[in-house]
Amino acid sequence: MRFISPLRALALTAGALLCLPAFPTLAADNTARLVALDSAKVEAARLLEQNEAAKAYELYLRLLREEPDDDAINLGLARAATRIGRFDLAVIAYETLLEKYPKTAWLYNELTHVYLLLGDGESARRSAAVVRSLGDEQEESVRALDALEARYSLFQVHGVLRGGVYHDSNANLGPRSDTLDLGNWQVTVKDAKARESVGVYLGADVDFARRFALNSPWHVVGDVRVFWRGNENNELSRLNNRTSQWGRAALGLRHMTVTTLTEGRLKAEIFDYDFYQHVSSIGPEATFLWAATPAAHLIVRGGIDQRKYSLISERNGAYGWAGGYGRFFFGAANHEFLAGGRYLHAATDADTYDYDGWEATARFSFKLPYRLELTPFAAYTVERYKGPATILEAEDRRDTRLRLGSGLTWHINKSWSVELNYQYSKNASTSDLYDYRQHYASAGVAFGF
Repeated sequence: MRFISPLRALALTAGALLCLPAFPTLAADNTARLVALDSAKVEAARLLEQNEAAKAYELYLRLLREEPDDDAINLGLARAATRIGRFDLAVIAYETLLEKYPKTAWLYNELTHVYLLLGDGESARRSAAVVRSLGDEQEESVRALDALEARYSLFQVHGVLRGGVYHDSNANLGPRSDTLDLGNWQVTVKDAKARESVGVYLGADVDFARRFALNSPWHVVGDVRVFWRGNENNELSRLNNRTSQWGRAALGLRHMTVTTLTEGRLKAEIFDYDFYQHVSSIGPEATFLWAATPAAHLIVRGGIDQRKYSLISERNGAYGWAGGYGRFFFGAANHEFLAGGRYLHAATDADTYDYDGWEATARFSFKLPYRLELTPFAAYTVERYKGPATILEAEDRRDTRLRLGSGLTWHINKSWSVELNYQYSKNASTSDLYDYRQHYASAGVAFGF
């Protein structure tokens, strides 16, 4: 094995960056979640139309935990609960809607019907009296709720645009010094040490789903994502790391029932530094989700891709992973906890770059007052290579990487939000060349649609 120059050492980091759970990925997960929610709403509406009220009720309950303020979910739950005799829950759902639309006669009419089924004649008379008193004042509220009565579109699209500033204590993921102990040798590697920088970032994530038909469980799904960051530190120009850009496009199929979601996509990605060195990849990925209960989900995910490095052909090869996660909802505010792990494997053109590994991940999402959301997370990764990092070392390379951090999002309204994020990374390696620390903090604004 030959010794690795700083420039090529920098290129090696691109492979690791493709696997990092970076903040744009969390947002991408959120847009995908919104698409899945819309698909589930269509499924629940279809079940209700086909008089499968019990199944619709179960699905609406699960959706309510995810989006408790969604008007269509509350209306669907109210109607499904009425049909299966859960009149108490139907009253709660109707009253939730009437708090937002207090001058809507047809909502009061449906609520009056539920009160009669409950045998609560007094409440039914009061509800009917409100309908008589509304007169023409209900017209504006009826227009506001037209969307609830309309069928959902077969085509659903969600996305987010974001931009902001950041501070990165180690923009090139370098060690603390240019002087390194490699095996029994102490060597100086020019420009290897960490470079600090501030900068700006821009990103966009778009997810879409097209249902085959209203009564079909099948969807065509896809996503497009881009991310760009520019560093202020001029020293990074010598390393061809002043700017970086990442892009992804994927297309696939989804099958969804009341309690399961099965999906496969073919994706292509590219990660590039200064349009000079890049890593490209293509391959399939799959997801299976089982909602055991409305509050407990099992998620199985995996993928494999063929990667090509523009400057280090020895690292070309197949990279794969497979893992399982549990997602749980708890509390009146519908907080979320996700935890699990995955197996990692790489089979490259050079045996010394092959590795096996694993990663454990845990993440909370706390829904706080004032439309704040706090998302602390932790991840621990181990990678065992089948050879030393450089020709000067005898011990096989082994990396252990710890990532700790949190995001804080203020949802100004349904479209706009302010995002604050922090992540600490510590990569401990048997080779000084890959031993680094990093603090990354960012602040920005996002627009969702």
